[in-house]
Amino acid sequence: MFSFDSRVRFSECGTDGRMTPEAIVNYFQDCAVFHAVSFGSGPDKWRKEQRGWVIASWRIRIFEYPKLGTQVTTSTWSYGFRGIEGKRNHTMTDGAGYVFADADSRWAFFDFAAGRPIAVPDSEIEGYGVEKRREMGEAPLHIRIPREGAAVKEPVKVRPTNLDTNGHMNNEQYIALALTLLPAGIRVKEMSVEYHRQALLGDELVPHVARDEEGYTVWFMLGQSKCSALRFVL
Repeated sequence: MFSFDSRVRFSECGTDGRMTPEAIVNYFQDCAVFHAVSFGSGPDKWRKEQRGWVIASWRIRIFEYPKLGTQVTTSTWSYGFRGIEGKRNHTMTDGAGYVFADADSRWAFFDFAAGRPIAVPDSEIEGYGVEKRREMGEAPLHIRIPREGAAVKEPVKVRPTNLDTNGHMNNEQYIALALTLLPAGIRVKEMSVEYHRQALLGDELVPHVARDEEGYTVWFMLGQSKCSALRFVL
């Protein structure tokens, strides 16, 4: 397990003075990257070798949004590798055991030069290790897209500020963008996200939004293909 301690910053809070869903996702993502850096892997190595991890899907449960100034401990650990895939859990706690949020995520190891996933190297598996899976259910393989009743929103172009070190739109940016399409003031209890294609600088994403009894489904189209799909349970 890898952990880091922090304090909820003003810049990470919404109008209610509590951490936003996007900030929680960023903490989980940052913790995964810190974990890689801790054993000599990480973005610098991945960029140099043109090989590294891309996230395939999330499942995130939020039990309580931490308040401004709260001390939080964010942790992550890998619980399995198979072929091109790695799986990991995440938690955000108060350091004494109370869980604010947890997550399951699926990642694929990618050869960026070849443009395809490849088998996870032994060095990555040895560096992360394998620990026990948290009992919360795994990240989704597929999010069901409603066949009717969706609203099509104005297209959005991928900007430089949306990109990460891999040169594509960062996974958290899809979540942040999707949340802007939902009614203000809603409180998300659970988020699921799956990523199908990498959106690059200048790409135009067309958002679709559908409402049901439990929450919202949002998906982004890139041309004729689905780029990503998100599910928000209220």
